[in-house]
Amino acid sequence: MASSPNPIDIENVKQLAASGSPALAEVLEAYLEQPEPTPDAPPREGALTFQAFLQLLATAQGLRTPEQRRERATDAWKRFLAQVDPAPPPRLELADLLVRIYEEDTDAGRSALCDAARSAPLVFGAWGGLKRIYKLAEARLDAELFGALAFRFDTEVARGGRREVSRGTLIYMRRRAWRFLRELGRSVPELYPQFAVEVLRHYPPDTRFGDLWVANHVWAHGTGKYDGRSFHGGVPPSDMVKHRAFGDAWKRSPDPLMLLLSTCQADPPAKFAIQGLRKDFPEALRSVTPAWLARLAYRPLASAHDFLVETLLGSPELHQSKLRSLGLHDAALALLDSPSAKARAFAIEYARAHAADLEAERLAALLGSAHKDTRAFAASALQGRGARALGHAFLGRLLRHGETEAWAAKALSESFDRAELPEGFLVDMIYGEPAQKRWAAAYFKAKYRPGEPGTGFWVRVLDDPRHEDDDQATSTALDALGKYPIAAIGTPWLLTALTRKPLGDTVATWLRKADALPDLTAEGVERLKGLVFSAETRAVALEVLGNPKIVTPRQLTLPWLLALARRADPALNGFARRYLLAHMKPQDFDPGQDAGGRGDREAGTAKLFALALGEKEPEPMRAFAQTYLRCHHPVLGPEQGEAKELELKPALKRSAFTAERIWPALFDKREDVRRFAALVTRAELRAWGYQARVYELAHSDAREVRNIAFDALRKAGDPSADPAMTLAVEELDPAQVFALTESLKKSARELGLSLILKHYARIGGPERLGWLMQSADREVRLFAVRMLWEKHRPRDLPTGWQPRAARGEAGDPAEPPEDAGRFADVEALRRFLRYVLSGIPAGRSPEPGDDAGPRRRLSASEAKRHVIEIVRDLAVEDAAFAALVAPVIAEFTGSVAKGEWQACLAALMRLRRAHPGLEIEGLGSVGQESA
Repeated sequence: MASSPNPIDIENVKQLAASGSPALAEVLEAYLEQPEPTPDAPPREGALTFQAFLQLLATAQGLRTPEQRRERATDAWKRFLAQVDPAPPPRLELADLLVRIYEEDTDAGRSALCDAARSAPLVFGAWGGLKRIYKLAEARLDAELFGALAFRFDTEVARGGRREVSRGTLIYMRRRAWRFLRELGRSVPELYPQFAVEVLRHYPPDTRFGDLWVANHVWAHGTGKYDGRSFHGGVPPSDMVKHRAFGDAWKRSPDPLMLLLSTCQADPPAKFAIQGLRKDFPEALRSVTPAWLARLAYRPLASAHDFLVETLLGSPELHQSKLRSLGLHDAALALLDSPSAKARAFAIEYARAHAADLEAERLAALLGSAHKDTRAFAASALQGRGARALGHAFLGRLLRHGETEAWAAKALSESFDRAELPEGFLVDMIYGEPAQKRWAAAYFKAKYRPGEPGTGFWVRVLDDPRHEDDDQATSTALDALGKYPIAAIGTPWLLTALTRKPLGDTVATWLRKADALPDLTAEGVERLKGLVFSAETRAVALEVLGNPKIVTPRQLTLPWLLALARRADPALNGFARRYLLAHMKPQDFDPGQDAGGRGDREAGTAKLFALALGEKEPEPMRAFAQTYLRCHHPVLGPEQGEAKELELKPALKRSAFTAERIWPALFDKREDVRRFAALVTRAELRAWGYQARVYELAHSDAREVRNIAFDALRKAGDPSADPAMTLAVEELDPAQVFALTESLKKSARELGLSLILKHYARIGGPERLGWLMQSADREVRLFAVRMLWEKHRPRDLPTGWQPRAARGEAGDPAEPPEDAGRFADVEALRRFLRYVLSGIPAGRSPEPGDDAGPRRRLSASEAKRHVIEIVRDLAVEDAAFAALVAPVIAEFTGSVAKGEWQACLAALMRLRRAHPGLEIEGLGSVGQESA
């Protein structure tokens, strides 16, 4: 089964055939022009598709002998028709259908078959039926169907278009058609003219008669200038009866020739009939009836018209003065537009003498003739009549024709007052042909003063539906309307025109330039609001709404602007943000405004903070409110880009930006809220008295929040730092600073270490360093030991002495370290180390990085091992420090704790390898062991 979107199927054709529909031939042609239906499934392997079948037939046509071609084509047909899957196309059923229609022999059926024979595509299905009908027409001497089909065979060889029948088959069929006529002329000569006429009358005017076979045999068979396929020499000949086939058969009766002359469609068949009538039946031509002659006048054939004129001029009984009484008056006038120059000259002469009453409408129609002499006659006849008698509407139509344009333009301008030309007529001229447009432009320029005819006229011109298809007229009307003040046009019409495609761009330009729209009502404002949601009108609608000279902020209303600011569309929320920033005061945001639109400043400010920080507010709304608050902050506002662009002056006091509103927002999960809060916090930190709380911010997951603490602490004591957001040195809290070293954030731990290093003299001490040595972070423990050695080395060491730099140490001082309280001697430092190692409690939780997993506490032994390893590492690098700490470490090798004494023993071994000659009690010196 095949599926197809085609609107016509074979069942439709069958139904029309059964009902005798006059539309059968038209539907049949449309059905055959449709593409082939597409199979529902791919064809099975080895199946012969219709396209493959056509290819087999084409291959067969290429074989050398007729027998081979016939045998191969027959085999292809048998194979194709025998298969069930896929089934043959439904259109193959047309062959039997067309034959059945022929057999039924109804008038409607015969008419449909003649039409199909003349123009239906010659594809399989239809072709099978037409070929069988042709054979039946031969057998039954059916001249009508024979003529239609013989004509089609004769012309199809040289014609293009869709067909599946081979050229060889068509050549055979047209040769067969002539062979039938030839045999008919020999055996039944009285029937030959009848059948030949049925063929000749079907040829259309555009036929290439030199390529024909049947027709050229009819009128040039006797020349013998032909071979098996075509004629040679000049065909059709000028003398079409001298070499015609079966001349005696044509002499039996004038009726076939007279029928051909009155029904043929092309000049050569008409000439053949005329020449035959003149040669064989001159008496019959003298006795033709006026009715028959009148029919010739309406035939679109120059030869028939020439014959008619010659007949009229050759008979005294048909003198021009008698034509009206004979009923030939209209026939003579019909020749005014004849393709024959001779016939037109006769008709023009007759009309001037005997048709002075020719209707003006008919003369106007003749102005559209393709023949110059006819147009000149019509123009002359019309110009001889009075302009007022013709009327302004008729003269307006005459403007379209070159022969009457100048005369009609002058008549309209001089024969009619301005009041006599109605508005509708002027509108028609504006939308008319180019000549009518030219007249209208000149007329308005000459007859109307500036400011006339008024905006109403041009508005009605633009409201005419024709403006959609006439750019020139639309441009003319818009140019004229644009010369009036926009207030005179009317805002309601402007808003309507803004949505009409041909007018919208121009009207938008007018509205952008407007300073006022006096008749803009509340309804008009609402229409403008609606237009912002259309992509075509959004830009101009926003410009008009944003012009406070046209629309006041109160007309826009705060709820509408806030709703616009909530939208994700950047054009809409951008407009709302800019407008609210520029035109709305804090009190305008008060939800409880009175009837006069007056609100409370504090309530409006609270609403702004709710919009900026609210959990349920969309991001576009928060962005607006945050921008508004930033721009109206007394300190931050002047530096904001929006404030500079809109020249805003801060409308809020610093007291509005309270810590209760801002501080919690620093810990909000939304980034935009945190950034806004961070910006305000930097400006208001000292004003709130919250400088001691910056340590809380150092532990935040948000970088922008941590940076507040980092800047406030890192720049402490820097004379170039902003005191409003920076702590003084004396404000540093030692406990909080040292607590930073235990932060979950590595950057906070690094900050704590740098502060300790920078301000150790004020906030440090050996006890605090001992606490740091218990840290879970190796870098912190290493830092603590280094600080202990650098800041608290015994007094008996040189003042300018400095240990070698350790790998990985951050922030080594460039100058000798400050004296932060040295130990009295080496033994004092050793006592401190013994105290630290022996008194270490369970260690604090390790935090290897910012993204650490679940926390756990270190055991006391593990914490002590960490301290030993750090002391060991520093001693490996510095021989003096190694000599100081080696006895202490050696003391702990006797610990009962396995991990402790093993760590101490390992440390001593590392020291012995690092410092040859180092005296370690119980181990001896490296130099002695070597000896």
